[in-house]
Amino acid sequence: MRVLAVAGVFLPLSAAQSAVFTHIEGSADHATLESALNKVTAVKDALADANGPFTMVAPTDAAFTAALPELGIAAADAATLLDRADLGEILKYQVLSTTEKVNPLTAGDITTVQGMTATVTVSSDATPVTKVVGSNAAGVTISSSADVGTSGNEEHAVHVCTDRILLPKPVYQVASEATDLFSTLVAALDTAGLADVKTGLGLQNGGALHTVFAPTNDAFTAYLTARGIDSDALLADGELANIVKYHILAGKVMAADVTTGEQATLYGDAGKLSLVKDGSTVTVDGVTVGSEVLAGNGVIHQIPSVLMPNVVEVAKGSSDFSRLVEAVVAADLATTLTGAGPFTVFAPTNAAFDAYLTKVSKTMDELKADKDALAALLKYHVVPSEVMLADATTSTPASVEGSTLDLVKTGDDLTVNGVAVPAATANMQAGNGVVHVIGTVLEIPAGSTPTKNVVQTAADTADEFTHLVAALTKANLTATLEATDKKFTVFAPTDAAFVAAAAALGEDDVAGLLERADLAQILLYHVLGSETKAAAVTGSLSSMQGAPIEVTTSGEKTMVDGAEITQADIMATNGVVHVVSSVMLPHSLFDVMKADTELSTLVAALEKAKLDDFFGYVNKGGPVHTIFAPTNDAFTAFFAADNGVADAAALLDHPDLEDILDYLLVWLHDIHCAGSRGEGDPG
Repeated sequence: MRVLAVAGVFLPLSAAQSAVFTHIEGSADHATLESALNKVTAVKDALADANGPFTMVAPTDAAFTAALPELGIAAADAATLLDRADLGEILKYQVLSTTEKVNPLTAGDITTVQGMTATVTVSSDATPVTKVVGSNAAGVTISSSADVGTSGNEEHAVHVCTDRILLPKPVYQVASEATDLFSTLVAALDTAGLADVKTGLGLQNGGALHTVFAPTNDAFTAYLTARGIDSDALLADGELANIVKYHILAGKVMAADVTTGEQATLYGDAGKLSLVKDGSTVTVDGVTVGSEVLAGNGVIHQIPSVLMPNVVEVAKGSSDFSRLVEAVVAADLATTLTGAGPFTVFAPTNAAFDAYLTKVSKTMDELKADKDALAALLKYHVVPSEVMLADATTSTPASVEGSTLDLVKTGDDLTVNGVAVPAATANMQAGNGVVHVIGTVLEIPAGSTPTKNVVQTAADTADEFTHLVAALTKANLTATLEATDKKFTVFAPTDAAFVAAAAALGEDDVAGLLERADLAQILLYHVLGSETKAAAVTGSLSSMQGAPIEVTTSGEKTMVDGAEITQADIMATNGVVHVVSSVMLPHSLFDVMKADTELSTLVAALEKAKLDDFFGYVNKGGPVHTIFAPTNDAFTAFFAADNGVADAAALLDHPDLEDILDYLLVWLHDIHCAGSRGEGDPG
């Protein structure tokens, strides 16, 4: 036996007798309703007597004909109604969800099998007029009512209407009536650019079903505040249509039916929402979905944020950027540009690309063949921050490629490298930045494209990094940092920084520094295993030495482990170099021990014996040690072993403390290895 879920109840769909359908089938006035039920057999079968009792509003053929214009259907074209995707929703809305038949109808709201409510009104006239109100405030007038059923058991009620069909409120009407939640969204739908979408969410849409992830008024207020504009500016924004379309799916998707994955929106296949179902929680593009509101032709899901397509989706959404999108994909930059951003993309049109290809005498395939050069060219069109047209100033921001762009603001007009940024096609808002259309491909200035790796770049900087290059050679790190299949970030100390470091570390000169056993560890602490531009040098960074590098700011200065970045973003073929004012040192053995509260007795003893420098950096030659460090518990066991040292105080005051420590660092490891530790990755 088949079943149908109606209003959460599973109903058998057998060919069992249906007194309601039999009554309709036997009526000369209900041929259209009969055809509709035969079209949507799930609803017809659900009307089986075994699933009742039912109370149904039964529109006559005349009612269907009268309602056709309301549905945007020609008056003589009733057959079109039977092909609507929302026909099942309309039919279920005619059936009242009650536990017993209702005849006569009484005033009040009644939930339908479709899930939405209809309102019954009864006039106070001498002959009361009963109406059932759905989307049309005029309602449908009940002209006659009958109890129907099997012989002697008339458990169902059929209420006939002749003036129009009882129609559920469409998505647009439901949103319009929820002014406290969706008035801003409705105002957007009322703009000329969204007329087709508004129609699609109404009754005259051919029966299409839609799912709307609807930002609340508060969500739009937050969005406007973040952009620094008011509602009038939003409604006049040329990108408003795309923003709204990005919130709408074709088809009806209830929260219970959501599956994790991407869903295409009315914005187009390029603008896909990321839906995630985790238990009963649904998120869309990372935003938690709130309550859902049924409509006759879909469903509205309330969300607390305005969703935005990323800059790549914005470009894909316009046929005028097909060349740009093709290039971005070929250069493997799609993942980068769909990231968190923010980005400002100066987007050349197809015509701009065609002109550029002619200028450089290449085909598009030839341009794509050199992936590295293409990636650099495209990155030169991207700034790693969001610059709206109104906020732009005459400046020279660094592009993601590393070279600077020349922005010139004259009044309200902006140029980039002398190329106009038309206001009419600027400010294409994305969730991770903004896109400005330009009519020319920007070319990287001669000499801006790096041709040397990070080591060669340092070597070619006259009289500034000679000690660094010598140190890399001495530590056998040159080959590592010249790799072409990896990216690096080098915090490069100047020659003056190396001179100062040599003195601070107890060396006679830089030559002594280069002979230190810990030189490689010190140098690797200055290297990241990825390309990190200055804008992304924040928080805690993982060095190739293993220890984290903490980044702080002081005014406009950026400090890495206390060293100031004095020159940033010197680009190389395999990464980037940032000049720093001093040599940075990873945590020493003594630093690691001092940070561990379980080693406090050992640390106190080493300090008392003046051995802290021995395990620190101010130690000529930079010896590298492995230490089996006794914990406080290990010391407690030592004191209890009748070794002539009663406690920690006696240890610190012992005249032979240094000899005792030499002995303990081996003895305590041998006897109390369970209480010993080997933490940290010191220099």
